[in-house]
Amino acid sequence: MRTTTDIPDRFKGTLLGCAVGDALGAPVEGLPPEAIKQRYGRVTDFIDERFGAGRVTDDTQMTVALAQSIIDYGRFEMDHAAFKFGRWLEFSDAGTKEARGIGIACAAACRKLLQGATPLESGVASAGCGAAMRAGPVGLRYFDDLEMLKEAALGQALITHTDPEALAGSAAVAFAVSCGIRDEGRLDRGPLAKKTAEFVSSVSAGMAEKIAGLADYLDATPEEGFAFTGTGGYVMETVPGALFAFLRSPYDFEETVVTAVNAGGDTDSLGAIAGAVSGSFNGMARIPARWKDNVEGKGYLERLATRLYTLTPASRPKSRPLL
Repeated sequence: MRTTTDIPDRFKGTLLGCAVGDALGAPVEGLPPEAIKQRYGRVTDFIDERFGAGRVTDDTQMTVALAQSIIDYGRFEMDHAAFKFGRWLEFSDAGTKEARGIGIACAAACRKLLQGATPLESGVASAGCGAAMRAGPVGLRYFDDLEMLKEAALGQALITHTDPEALAGSAAVAFAVSCGIRDEGRLDRGPLAKKTAEFVSSVSAGMAEKIAGLADYLDATPEEGFAFTGTGGYVMETVPGALFAFLRSPYDFEETVVTAVNAGGDTDSLGAIAGAVSGSFNGMARIPARWKDNVEGKGYLERLATRLYTLTPASRPKSRPLL
């Protein structure tokens, strides 16, 4: 059984896991699995192409922006998260930073924020995975308060995406991360799929049905599982696909992420989501050193995770009885 002393490591594992999966998948994004296999065999290490070996994309960059906002306020605050997302794009426009591989919906919404839209006006009617890919920090901050978790997961998603499926994808990822933080090392995979589906059922019945269906694919081959989920940037494919990769090997971070990024399609987002969820269950200690030591921003991600942890009740000393 795991103890609360593991929780800080699992916070770090969530953010580093997101970055590792993102960076592994980025160079092969958009390729079908056959092309990945023909060109690389099986992707198991960072590839020095596209943005560079170990370099992350908008999946991790927006995750960081959301984490920073939560840390600034001590909680999720929609206006401030929107400010951070808009400022991220503003810095990219100015050449100070680079919004790497930003999706159409996130770019359009952040551009609207820069032009004066409120966070309730900025979102676009997209069912892409841009809100789900960055939802990890919400699962960390509110891992012990599922009511607040759902509210924050939907709120952060609405800033860029208004489609119910996109909102449900954000809630599903945040919920799965929270389950990882609370996990005691005896995961029952079928019930986790069912609980995740139930958690999002009021937001999107379609997403709930797709996630619940994963219970029939727990021991399926990658080919069988991804044929069911799909692997595209459509959130109804990306979130179930990443969860499928995780549920096949819940206590093997490497196998989970390698399965996700070799699936083809939206490989950086599949890797980022699968990595965040697996990292929440396995912690930083179980991420292979060749990845966690060489991913972009390792030290900063660890510090962000630690600061998020200090905002939670789990970080507070237990009261002692008076003698």
